[in-house]
Amino acid sequence: MAVRSLEPYLPKGGLKDGTVCKGCGIVYRSKRWQIETIPGAHTGEVLCPACQRIQGEDPAGVVTLSGPYLAQHREEILNSIKQQESKHREKNPLGRIMEIKEENGQITLTTTEDKLAQKIGREIYKSQRGELHYQWSHDQHMVRVEWKR
Repeated sequence: MAVRSLEPYLPKGGLKDGTVCKGCGIVYRSKRWQIETIPGAHTGEVLCPACQRIQGEDPAGVVTLSGPYLAQHREEILNSIKQQESKHREKNPLGRIMEIKEENGQITLTTTEDKLAQKIGREIYKSQRGELHYQWSHDQHMVRVEWKR
């Protein structure tokens, strides 16, 4: 038997096939949340784990970008972040950016999934170099990613 996910927002008993998230419209089918392109008969309406995190302001990932290099390449870096979210969302519609804040020369963004935060940090590091650090909080099921250059 597979180990159950530690994601606190996933329902323990599962959901009925065809359940629709009333927040974003994704559909629960075959034990996964999916983006549906063909409208079908949907049963029930709940909030998906991503919408629950957004509503509760409870991120699974926090990415902080800082340094003088950031100001010079701000647009390029923000475009890269949005691209990573878009690519990640094709595979997993629960991985989303909750918020992007810019203050005091740094950018802080929060995500609904820890893997998305890690991927954003890794991709910024691969394309821009600099320093990258991860800090996991296992009891809170989240990751903090810090990049600077």
